[in-house]
Amino acid sequence: MTAPQDKVVLVLPGTGANNAIQGMMAEFSNALSAYGVNSVHITFDPSEVQYAIDLMAKGGVRFALTWLGIGQDISVTDESGRELSAWDALRVPLVKIHADHPAYFSDRHRDLPRNAVNLYMAAEFMEFRRRWLPDERALTGLVPPWPIAPIPRDDVDLRKRRNGKLVFLKNGNAAGDLRRLWRGRLAPTLADLLDSMADAIGSVGLRPGKLLIGDFVATFIQERGVDPDSAASMMPFFTAQLDDYLRRVKSEMIARAVLDFPVIVQGDLWDHVDFRGRRALLVPGEDFMASRRVFADELGVIDMSPNMDSEPHDRMQRAAGSYSLVLSNKQTWITDEFPGFDDITFEFDPESIKARVADVLARPEHYLELGVAFGERFRKVHPMEAFSGRVVAMADLAALRCAAEKPVLQPFFVWPER
Repeated sequence: MTAPQDKVVLVLPGTGANNAIQGMMAEFSNALSAYGVNSVHITFDPSEVQYAIDLMAKGGVRFALTWLGIGQDISVTDESGRELSAWDALRVPLVKIHADHPAYFSDRHRDLPRNAVNLYMAAEFMEFRRRWLPDERALTGLVPPWPIAPIPRDDVDLRKRRNGKLVFLKNGNAAGDLRRLWRGRLAPTLADLLDSMADAIGSVGLRPGKLLIGDFVATFIQERGVDPDSAASMMPFFTAQLDDYLRRVKSEMIARAVLDFPVIVQGDLWDHVDFRGRRALLVPGEDFMASRRVFADELGVIDMSPNMDSEPHDRMQRAAGSYSLVLSNKQTWITDEFPGFDDITFEFDPESIKARVADVLARPEHYLELGVAFGERFRKVHPMEAFSGRVVAMADLAALRCAAEKPVLQPFFVWPER
C-alpha cells in the first residue's frame, strides 16, 4: 500500500473569467508543494481525465483539490454498467475550496461526492450551509487565509510603486439593473418582497460587522407571517439575490467615489458609470497572471469584501503576498488581528472613501510602508503552512471517513456503518 505522503494530489483548475480560477488553483498548488505535497494538474481533456482515473484506481492519489466543486461529476462505470461517482467508487476525497456564498451554485455545496470536503473562506458562508442546508453531511470547515502569491521582501520596489496608481480591481454591475430583472422575471408580489428586502438590508449590509444574509431573510419573512423553516428551500434564492445586490451597491459606490481622483478602475461591466471627463480611468479587466503587475508595481489596490467580515478577501491575501498597499472596508478581522492598521480601511460611505483615497495620494510614502508592514504581519498571523496543513488534515479526515477498511484501535470501539 502506498503511504499517504508518497501519493499525489490532483488539482482541477477548470476555467473561469480572466483565468482567475486557474490562477488561484496554481497558487494553492504552490502552497501544497511548499508543504511537501506533490500535485498533478488535470484539465478536462478526456485523456487527462482518464489518466487521473487510472492513477486513482492504482491507489496513487491522496486527494483532489478543486474550486467550487469543479470536476465533482467525473464518473466511472462499474462491471454491471452502472455509472458511479469516480470519487466515491475509488474512495478519493474531493476537497472543494469555496470563496463565495453557498447560495451561489448551491448544488456545488452539497454531498456530491459523499466523501467531499467543503472548505470555506469565511465563517459566514459556513454558517449559512449549516443553518439552511441542514441535510447536507459532507465534512465542512474553514480554510485559513494566507499570503497568496508571496514574493521576497527584497523584490519590493517602493520607488516604482511611488509613481504608480491606486487601482480598483473589480468588475461592475448595476444594482438598478438587478431590481429591473426582478420586475421583469418574477411575479409582482415577489418583486415587491425583494425590493423591500433590498431597501432594508442596506442599513446592516453597509456597516462593519458580521452579516448573515440568510438569517436576515428569515427574520424579514417571519415578520410578514411566513415560517422561515418552512421556506428553507427558498433561502438560497433570496440570499443570492440580496448578496448580489449588496455587492453591486458597494462596488458602484466605490467607483463613483473615486471618479475625480487619478485612480484606475480595472474591470468590465461598468457601462452604468460615466467616466467621461473624469480623472479616473476605466481599463478592461486582465487575467490573473497579468494582474500580478498591479500588485507588484502600482501604488496600491482598492478592494471590497464580498459581504464577509470574519476573514480577508482573496485580493487582500494577494496584496499581503506582494507587500502591497490595500485599502478595504472596515472589517472585524482587521480590527482584531491587525491593530494599528486603521489607515487601510474606509466606511461604505462616499465621503469616507474619498477621504481615504485623498490621504493616500497626499501621503504615499506612509501608505507604501503600511503595505509592507501589512504583508509582514500577515505572514506572522496567517502563515502559508497553516493553509496547507488544514487542507491536508481535512482530506485525511475524509479519507478515514470513507475508507473501506477502518483502522482497528481499542477493542471497545466499533466503527459505525455508514
